[in-house]
Amino acid sequence: MEHAIKQESAFVGIETSKLLLKAVLLSGGEVLCKVLENDVAGYRWLRSWLQRNDVPVMGLRVCMRLDMPYSEAPARALADMGMLVCDAQPAQLTDYLRGQGLPDDAAHGAVVLANYCEHKRPARWTPPSPAYVELRLWLRRLHAIEGVRKQESVRLNAHLQAGQQALYALLRQQIACLDAQIRQHETAILEHVRRHPGLPRPPELAGNYQRIARYSFGANLAGGQ
Repeated sequence: MEHAIKQESAFVGIETSKLLLKAVLLSGGEVLCKVLENDVAGYRWLRSWLQRNDVPVMGLRVCMRLDMPYSEAPARALADMGMLVCDAQPAQLTDYLRGQGLPDDAAHGAVVLANYCEHKRPARWTPPSPAYVELRLWLRRLHAIEGVRKQESVRLNAHLQAGQQALYALLRQQIACLDAQIRQHETAILEHVRRHPGLPRPPELAGNYQRIARYSFGANLAGGQ
């Protein structure tokens, strides 16, 4: 293990956003930066860019913030390419920043993630199971429908107060349809979890969907990937 660690000479930190990836490569005393699109073509360009800089991608340690939005897709893609994707945990990263005399808001920067990757050598990230990914997608869809229902409820009250009876009646029907969709999603989520016992509690359940959490997960089951 020590021998393998000593052989590592290149490290990458990646900052993610909805549309773009900012990658910083530390290699041979150089700091190189590349901005790419956050899509399949961008992931391939990243691999090509690394190879053009004489950096083997197999086993290359790449550090990301997997708790940030839009980070899981590139993490999966890079892991499939053979890179050793690492998750910079917020608590450990905060300790590192304080030790370096850096402000906490620097934790999202690609150059900080690359340096953290080199100094701390975080453990390999294990991609979540397909069943867990599907559960999170179900929950996000449920959240989106509930958001629409809340907006429509506000409009419903406005129509009632304005005496707009036709609009009020139409919107009541639409809200009833949304309520039916919400019940269908909740039932599907419960069935999915029961088909896949032992799934971790997704972060989307935090403070929400108590019926799902109560009947689907153990009370002492912590969140995680």
